Amino acid sequence: MPSPDLTLAEAYADPAVQAFGKALRAAITFEKDYASLIDIESAETADAFADAVRRFLRRNYTSATRPTVGELGSLMSMAKSDRDVRTLRAAIISYGLSRWDKKEEK
Repeated sequence: MPSPDLTLAEAYADPAVQAFGKALRAAITFEKDYASLIDIESAETADAFADAVRRFLRRNYTSATRPTVGELGSLMSMAKSDRDVRTLRAAIISYGLSRWDKKEEK
């Protein structure tokens, strides 16, 4: 029996997705790294998603909001199918672009 697909609510609530969303927000806000946004948004398969995340982490190597290795592993373990990848990328991008903390403004 195939495993059920990842829902947007599950993905959005996951700490790894939140960490990557925060890192994406910081990369866009402070580094003007729109290439990572486009890479993540255009990933259609698990392999393409892994490549987009790898490039994102390489571009933002010194970022203070860089996700941990555990969060990276958790994120990659959720990307089992193409549908899961679409859900994950939507959750990361929406979390990164819509969430706002007053602490980050400083």
